[in-house]
Amino acid sequence: MHILTVLCKGGWMSKNLSEGWRRLGCSVEEFFYGTHMGKDWSTVGLETNHQLNVQLLKTAKRLKAEGRLDLIFAVIYDDVLEVETAQKLRALDVPMVNYHVDLLGQWYRILRTGKYFDRVACAQMDYWDSLRHARIRPYYMPMAANPSTPTNQSSTESISFNGVLYLGSPWTYRVRVLGDIAQQKIPLRIYGHNWQRHTPDPSQAQPYRKNLHDLHYYLLPRLQSEGWSRLWETFQNRLRSIPSINISTEIPSEYIGGSYANTDFASLVQGAAINLGFTHFLGTPETLTERRQVRLREFEIPMLGGFYITQDCTQLRELFQVGKHVVTWNNFSELIEKIRYYLNYPAEREKIAQASQTHCLEHHTWVHRFHQLLQELKIY
Repeated sequence: MHILTVLCKGGWMSKNLSEGWRRLGCSVEEFFYGTHMGKDWSTVGLETNHQLNVQLLKTAKRLKAEGRLDLIFAVIYDDVLEVETAQKLRALDVPMVNYHVDLLGQWYRILRTGKYFDRVACAQMDYWDSLRHARIRPYYMPMAANPSTPTNQSSTESISFNGVLYLGSPWTYRVRVLGDIAQQKIPLRIYGHNWQRHTPDPSQAQPYRKNLHDLHYYLLPRLQSEGWSRLWETFQNRLRSIPSINISTEIPSEYIGGSYANTDFASLVQGAAINLGFTHFLGTPETLTERRQVRLREFEIPMLGGFYITQDCTQLRELFQVGKHVVTWNNFSELIEKIRYYLNYPAEREKIAQASQTHCLEHHTWVHRFHQLLQELKIY
């Protein structure tokens, strides 16, 4: 099979999605539309994005003419994909799938173009009724991971650390929990983008044109599906200036390692006694308003054989057996108790890590996901 993947450049998409299709035995041509899921909303940026749509359509037509286009697999929002482009891609009579990995936070950003795809594959099952109301056909496809190959396994040397490792961004709740862990004198290492940034991240800005766009196209469906309180919270966040970086002073600077190279990910995960994860996404932690969702980390770390403690989550329990494949926590006191316990019992850590890796290899690879997707599309 010949697959055209339409993705952000850099980050997780190519090494997971394009690579997963290749491991299924498909040939893959990648089309990159930028480094973020949005676009530059300036006049120049809008024209650049339009030309990008033109090139995407040209690429798809060329591959179709060459007999090398059996499926278009995209991870793209309405911000980038123009409705007219989606219509013309649909007219090529080639199966099309858009993969949506953030239903809790950004479910609405495919309402204009999602109906032109054969399926919108969803990593979660939130807001499906709203998607269907927009004539979108959702298909449940949780995230996954690619196993290490013998080649990159042999070249990976673990970076040993007998403590807690966190790899990710400095979201407010995560910063607070990590600060509390540091205060407990537990060995801690933190790596990720923006931890050493001292100025606001410009990518977090919300240009007025985007705000007007979202008000025009998404206000009513969001109001109907989310209610005023959630929508008002969104408005307040967008009216603020770019959020500043507010790293807790409770975290000693020597604990923060900053960004890490993708090539170091496996070495860090495999060498750490404990890898820490968060499924918290929205709302007030540990209250009825809190919303949690499974993300890529819940598969990447176990697939590498790393011992993983992450927040409990309904979806997580559907995908893993808690206690056997993954250790979970719900509140800070429970987290500290389990960290201290497992730091003292390496044999138990190893048993769980091995069971989790085996489970992922058997059930949660991208090859599994794509094979099932092709069955859903009746492509054999």
